[in-house]
Amino acid sequence: MDEQTAQDQPQSRAKKGSSTFRYVTILIVVLLAAGFYFFTQKGPFTSPTGHDENTTSIGEKIENKQTDQKSGRLKEDTAASDIDSLQNNHSVTSGDASLQKNGTQAESPTSPVSEDISTLIQQQPAAEDNHQHLINEINSFYANLDQQPYVQSLAQKESSKVYFSNLLQKLINNPPVVHRETDDLITLLRNTAHFFRILGKDNINILKEILDGEKDSFEHILKSFYGLTYQPEFLKKEYSLSIPPDVRTDYAAFFLNTMGGRLYLLRRDPTTRMVINFYAIVTIDRANNEGNGGHGIDLRPLILSLIDEIENGGGRLQLKDEYLDVLYDLQEKYN
Repeated sequence: MDEQTAQDQPQSRAKKGSSTFRYVTILIVVLLAAGFYFFTQKGPFTSPTGHDENTTSIGEKIENKQTDQKSGRLKEDTAASDIDSLQNNHSVTSGDASLQKNGTQAESPTSPVSEDISTLIQQQPAAEDNHQHLINEINSFYANLDQQPYVQSLAQKESSKVYFSNLLQKLINNPPVVHRETDDLITLLRNTAHFFRILGKDNINILKEILDGEKDSFEHILKSFYGLTYQPEFLKKEYSLSIPPDVRTDYAAFFLNTMGGRLYLLRRDPTTRMVINFYAIVTIDRANNEGNGGHGIDLRPLILSLIDEIENGGGRLQLKDEYLDVLYDLQEKYN
């Protein structure tokens, strides 16, 4: 009787409410899922103009990036073009400013001479303008000496160009003894002290300082000066120097074939010694070619000895290859 009574009693309203609430919640979830589905199928919100306000398509991004890159390259190219234009304008302006009055490019007087030594040795008498660069080289050297303290200490009134040209002429006027040097002790001693006797102690000291301080230009200056000896009228006009051919040969023989000359070179550094020996050899060869006689000096052992010295110890020579080219030719000539 109790069981029947329990079945006939109505169900709790609370249980009915809970079920209703569960059904309503499920319905809401389904509706939200459906709305989200349709929303995603339609696509994100677009502006009235039809353009996506939040994102940009991949194609548009790529296109914009390419446009930016092209714009950047265009700016770089324009900047590079402007720089090149400025540089070209500067070069043209500088070139115009350095032109001589005759419309040719000006040559720096301090630049090394363009001819090699073999060309200077083989050349024939030419017009003055063909040797002007040699004169410019020497004059520039003298102008540089005027600024050096070891030259200013002499307190000479003349410029270096005049002062040292006068010293050189004194040497030319008093050549050494090159024959029978060892016949008597007095002649030998005079030859050993030849430069000291003619120039004096002060000038000897200043010449040593010049050799030490001007090592970078020494070879080029000597090359230019030797080139001018083929045009004695230019030496006379520009430097008041008169060098007879026999005096050139005497000094070459002095360095190559006398005790006094050899002892002098042994006291010099190897670079100076090799350069002086080279010009002494080509001077004797020149005397042979001109028929003036070379004091009977056999050049063959001297050429071989100097070639060996330059090849093995001439690393500091600036014109090493030019010296060797001439010496190789002379070796073939005298063999």
